[in-house]
Amino acid sequence: MSYGLFALKAPAYQRDVTFLKRYGTSKFRLIQMASVRTKGVELPKKSPKYSVNDQKLDNNICRARSKIREYGFCNDWSLFVTLTLDPSKMDVFDLSALNRTLSQWFRDYRKKHGVNVKYLLIPEKHKSGAIHLHGFLLGLPVSHLRLFHSSEHLPYYILNQLSQGKLLYTWPAYEQKFGYVVVEPIRNKDRAVSYITKYVTKDLALAVSDLGAHLYYSSQGLAKATELKRGRLTKEFIPDFQNDFCRGKWYSQRDTSEQRLREYIL
Repeated sequence: MSYGLFALKAPAYQRDVTFLKRYGTSKFRLIQMASVRTKGVELPKKSPKYSVNDQKLDNNICRARSKIREYGFCNDWSLFVTLTLDPSKMDVFDLSALNRTLSQWFRDYRKKHGVNVKYLLIPEKHKSGAIHLHGFLLGLPVSHLRLFHSSEHLPYYILNQLSQGKLLYTWPAYEQKFGYVVVEPIRNKDRAVSYITKYVTKDLALAVSDLGAHLYYSSQGLAKATELKRGRLTKEFIPDFQNDFCRGKWYSQRDTSEQRLREYIL
């Protein structure tokens, strides 16, 4: 006998649900969802065969950007990193293999040096299909890095930053294993999170769907947003983001209080 959603004891989805979440110590977000999966309800299995369409891509992009912002704001990232790959060291086109190799390398690095380095990385593909990554690091001691010097043969971007007195580093251990790398201190966390989120594009979503890969890569055990309240929205708000599935608005603790935001939800 075939069972569909009508046979479930509880509704598979709850409609029109609003959440209040805290991100780190200084940000809140109101999120109104058109529908939310009911916890503990098992859905009928779907065929593993599917086609990548615009709606699925938009959903994937929306979820990935939301998760990147969550990890970005909820963790104490100290370094922004751009990781490139030397084609003589590994396949620069194989994103899935890169994820496996890189995650294992980070695990080995933690054990070898006794440091709890964590990462949040977003891949970017050149027109050639070659991969590099942008993202955040925490827990990596600056003593493991080496400062770039203007006397070196360096790209214009780095020389320009150095001429302005900014500190940019290479990571010798990564460079030896994978290729060229640039590391710099995060000077403005909000801008940095906004910047890396923009790398999650439709072109990237199409590319990784074909490869069966992911839109971002992250360490296990990263801090996540705290759900403060959920229920029915009782006070209107002007969203700063909206699509067919959800709408939301960011708030700063400097501008409003948790108690005031709780009043939006019954």
